[in-house]
Amino acid sequence: MTHDFTDDFRFSTTPEADALVRRACHRLLPDCIGVSRATPQEDRAGVDYWIATPRGRLSLDLKLRRRDYRARSGGLDCVIELDGHGSSGWLMKAGAADLLLFATADSHKCALFRTRELRTALLLNLSRWITGGRAREITTESVHAGRTWQNRAVIVDADLLWQAIDQLDGTEWDAAANDGMAA
Repeated sequence: MTHDFTDDFRFSTTPEADALVRRACHRLLPDCIGVSRATPQEDRAGVDYWIATPRGRLSLDLKLRRRDYRARSGGLDCVIELDGHGSSGWLMKAGAADLLLFATADSHKCALFRTRELRTALLLNLSRWITGGRAREITTESVHAGRTWQNRAVIVDADLLWQAIDQLDGTEWDAAANDGMAA
């Protein structure tokens, strides 16, 4: 599978993608009072949007896919990069955004996670999920500006991720969830 980084990045900056993010943030974060696009420099550092709340500003990394491969089943697959371009994937990097929004443009399904909780749940459960067939590891090839590199990622259902996060401390985080639709 070849991933055209430039084409996907261009798509993620369209007005339609921006509207999807804004609707999702206002729906999934009850205390959201504003959403603004990050600067290009912040984007390169892994922050796509800033979410304003009464308690302060949160950074958000958007993981947008054009097509929802599970539209009929009602679930949402989250593709999580484990490593790529010679370094750890975006979830494992220090300084990652506070929140991760997985969204699909065609169905408008989305799931919003706190990065730290998602990272912990994934590290604690990934090998068991892969062995048990509940997660699937994939390798993709990305192309940008004439350079090509391989990425290793895992596909995990959003609901499975939420279950694992809920088990971390026995409580649910109601402020952001997999609501199924952002529109």
